[in-house]
Amino acid sequence: MKDLVHRIRIDWQFLIVAVTTAAIGINFLAHPGLLEDKSTYAFIMNILDDAVFSVPILIGGFLGVILFALGKRQFRTAFLVFYQFVWMVFFLAYAWRAATGFHNSSWIMALMINVIIFLVALWGDEYER
Repeated sequence: MKDLVHRIRIDWQFLIVAVTTAAIGINFLAHPGLLEDKSTYAFIMNILDDAVFSVPILIGGFLGVILFALGKRQFRTAFLVFYQFVWMVFFLAYAWRAATGFHNSSWIMALMINVIIFLVALWGDEYER
């Protein structure tokens, strides 16, 4: 337990990204059709809120949390790349919706999560003690 608390203190950014990604996957899985709005980007909504997209997000998020808890840092880079891809898709979808007149603040959240992922990938190991 003490080791887990230590890992959380020095690497909380990665854990936040993993938990957030899992939560988004659960949300899309629990609420099919969440993005279903005929007046918005129909070409992407059929992908984002379907199990084909939500299940890998859910699995990737949960695996990231489990590997974090076990201290398996060797898989970190692969998961950060996966998380960056997922959140970039969200950012582009939300930004497209905002740019086409459907104002929302979700693109800001998705952009900031992309920034966090980038900074964790760039500086994450410098906090190791």
